[in-house]
This record gives sequence, structure tokens and C-alpha cells, in this order.
Amino acid sequence: MARTANGGAATDTRLCPMAEEGEAESGHRERPEPAKEGSPRWGPQHAGARELAELYSPGKRLQEWMSVVLCFVLLSYNFCSLVRYFTLDHITSIVFSIFAGIITADFASGLVHWGADTWGSVELPIVGKAFIRPFREHHIDPTAITRHDFIETNGDNCMVTIIPLASMAYKFLFLTPDVIYKSYPTECFIFALAMFVTLTNQIHKWSHTYFGLPCWVVFLQDWHIILPRKHHRIHHVSPHETYFCITTGWLNYPLEKLGFWRRLEDLIHSVTGEKPRSDDLKWAQKVK
Repeated sequence: MARTANGGAATDTRLCPMAEEGEAESGHRERPEPAKEGSPRWGPQHAGARELAELYSPGKRLQEWMSVVLCFVLLSYNFCSLVRYFTLDHITSIVFSIFAGIITADFASGLVHWGADTWGSVELPIVGKAFIRPFREHHIDPTAITRHDFIETNGDNCMVTIIPLASMAYKFLFLTPDVIYKSYPTECFIFALAMFVTLTNQIHKWSHTYFGLPCWVVFLQDWHIILPRKHHRIHHVSPHETYFCITTGWLNYPLEKLGFWRRLEDLIHSVTGEKPRSDDLKWAQKVK
């Protein structure tokens, strides 16, 4: 895909105004075949989007509810514990740890997003319908996430953070104050990482929401403290092969300049013979 000097997508008349159903040249990458005449190219009426949405099960909903409740209980307890043990002695290391946690969360969001977008199949046991399905749905119905409630939006990310947050809570419960004092910057890193991983899908949802956002969310987007709406549009140019980081998006431009994802895909393709985004393409081409 052609890029401007600052990492943005070059102007192309093939791109739709919101760049969520556009197409761009992709070098040696395969491009989607034209959709069948009369069938929706994207959105909730797309045949693949409807089929994927119907795979959302009551069991999945229960898992999301349990994950959200447990995650926020642990976040609250750990935050109160961090405040309790706070001292000015660690102020410099605390700031560094929080920044490192945010950067790590952004990279982790890109790695998971790239992996689920690029490889695997909805037909895989357990993980297919539960975790890969939302990624397939999102590319052919990008606004579906804006119709998801808080539980469906954030359940999976909350589940990922439960173990590190539980480990952190265990330390505050059972370790001595002296041990906690020594490990305090590390706990700040873990908390910042867990917090931003938890919020990643909510931030992603906001990046697709163009009306009715709170002023403070728009402020954070405009100052690129969290993922901006215009920035995330670049990813939604078919075939969705770049700008995968969706927490802050800070790492997208440097990773793009390094060709990080392309090189990783080429390596996996050379070893396994698997083509990137083949399952994603299959769902995008469904017409009935």
C-alpha cells in the first residue's frame, strides 16, 4: 500500500471516505475478488458478517461476564494497594514503568491483532468461534463493534489480564512491606500493562465511533494518547495488512517502516506454506 512520508495512506480514489471498505495495491499480496453484483461489500447485511454474528453463543457470553467482573475486582484491589504503598522515592521509576507498560500493551495488541487477523480459521476447535470469529466479523462489518455492549467488547481482554492481576493481588496480600517496596516499580509496570490491555478493545471501539463520544475521549484521540480514529482507518484498507496496534497506535509507524509484519509473514509462509489472511479473504467473499 502506498504511504505518505509521515506514514499515512496515500490519496487513492479507490478508498471510501472512512477507509473501511477501500482497496489498495498490496504488492505481491493477493487481492479480494469483486463481490457478487447486488451483494453488500461490507456491513451488517454482508452474508459473512451475518453468519459470523450468529456464532456468538450464550457460553461465550457467560465467559465474558465472568472475566469482566473478576478483572475489575482485581484492578480495583491492586490500584488501592498501589496507592497504599506509594512513596515519592520511586517517582522516576514509576513514570518509566507506566510508560513501558503502555508501550508493551500497544505492541501486544498489535501482535494479537496481527495473529488473529492473519492466521487461523473460524473452524478451529475452541479458539475459532470464541476468539478468531470477532476478527473476521470486524473486517466485513467494521461498525459491528460499535453495536456491542461493554461486556462483549471487553470480555476477552479482561480474561487475558486475570492471571497477572491475580498474581499481583497475591503479592499485596501475603508479601511483607519491605519486599513490596523493592518490587513496587515492577508492580506499576504490570498494573499499567494490565490496565491498557483491558482497555484496548474499548479504545478500539471508540476509534470506530464517529458520533456521541465524550469530550475527554475525543481529546485523548486528538492528542494521540489513545488510538485516533483517522489513524486506525489505515488498517481498514483491504487487505488489512498493516497498522495492527490498537491501544495507542504509537508503534504502528515504526513497525511499518521496519516492514515488521511483512517480514514475519514472509518467514511463516516460507516455513509453513500457509498464506496470510486466506481465511479472512474467504469470509469477505461470502455472498450468501
